[in-house]
Amino acid sequence: MLSLYIHIPFCVKNCPYCSFSVVQNPNNEMIQTYLNNLHSEIDQRWKVFWKAEIRTIYFGWWTPNLIWAEEIKKLIYHCEKVFNCENVGELSFECNPFPQDQIYEFVSQLQKSFKKYPRVRFSFGIQSLDNWVLENAWRPYTFPGMVDFLRWLRDLKLENSVYNFDFMAFGVFNQTKKWDLQLWTPSALEFFQDFVNSWFADSFSLYMLELFEHQKWKKNPEWNSSVIQQYGLFWNEDEIYEEFDILKNIIQEWWYKRYEISNFAAVGKSSIHNRVYREMEDYLWLWLAASSFINAKSQYFWDIIEYLKKVDSSLNPEWQNGIRWTNTPYFPKYIWNEKLGESAIQPLSHSDYLIESFFLSLRTDRWIGDISKFKSVLVEDYTEKIKLYEENGFLKLRENGFVLSDEWMDCYNGIITELLKEI
Repeated sequence: MLSLYIHIPFCVKNCPYCSFSVVQNPNNEMIQTYLNNLHSEIDQRWKVFWKAEIRTIYFGWWTPNLIWAEEIKKLIYHCEKVFNCENVGELSFECNPFPQDQIYEFVSQLQKSFKKYPRVRFSFGIQSLDNWVLENAWRPYTFPGMVDFLRWLRDLKLENSVYNFDFMAFGVFNQTKKWDLQLWTPSALEFFQDFVNSWFADSFSLYMLELFEHQKWKKNPEWNSSVIQQYGLFWNEDEIYEEFDILKNIIQEWWYKRYEISNFAAVGKSSIHNRVYREMEDYLWLWLAASSFINAKSQYFWDIIEYLKKVDSSLNPEWQNGIRWTNTPYFPKYIWNEKLGESAIQPLSHSDYLIESFFLSLRTDRWIGDISKFKSVLVEDYTEKIKLYEENGFLKLRENGFVLSDEWMDCYNGIITELLKEI
């Protein structure tokens, strides 16, 4: 089966910590042109994947009051028209929790329009319940506003709805009158505990803040000189980890199981889309800078080869592992329909395939069944390192394979760096 990822790169404001490809406050002409090109890309990919049976359809990051439910529904109906969507297991949407009334309408419309699917999932980007963080992250709401948003959201949920709530550890602690440090405020932390305990949420995503050169918090001179240097914010990895650990423990205390490094879910509510990506199943990304993956063992792999031979009869690819291709990374080119075609498809070398399979598997609760098959990409003393990790409780061994323990998932980058010789 094939999964679809459709990205909408439009937001009212580009948050200063965001690392995604985002166009801030686009005009109507730009939005419509982008949507038209998404529709044309669906038709273009159908020429290759016309036999595809779709497993999930996922819509990623945008501010929904820029592109409302009607346009999103048109894209889904288009996918249903050209692909086989009879057995779609999950329809998923990422969205910001504002503006409040319009988000309720957005959620309500999509839930009602696609009752036929067993799961309609919404991931709401709450990010924090600290008012100072929200203000400086340019989020247009406060902690009391989120309390109100979540209270009214309860009335919308249908039987097949799955609600995920997205938080981020910023590493910001407040100082009490006794000079102690505390996360958020006592009332905000108590609310979070009660919210988790209520089991209204089906799942949580919890990330650690990472800053890159192109992000506003990293390159803005005003922030660098006044805020970051004055308070030491966003640089202390220990405090970011400490906040992550506090929130993680609250989530896990109420039996949300960690199924991926940044995701926790109630039984049976883990995101199918997330698992498709992490477990290297076939997926097709439709958007700017998208990177799709097709395994060499799937039927779509041979469909692509046959299609390429029709385009170029002299082509005789001998690919053994799988293929990737990345659409144009330039927004203007995508807008004007200058997308990269099938000629941009690149084969994965055996080494690339093993590396990707190894580090994606370790991000999840999925066992690596046979460590020896990764021998060619691991450091020479990997068996000694793995034994040492097991003795210290960082991983669990089973026959020839292992899975990371919960504690070691928090330090995932460390084990990857130490074990993979090509990282």
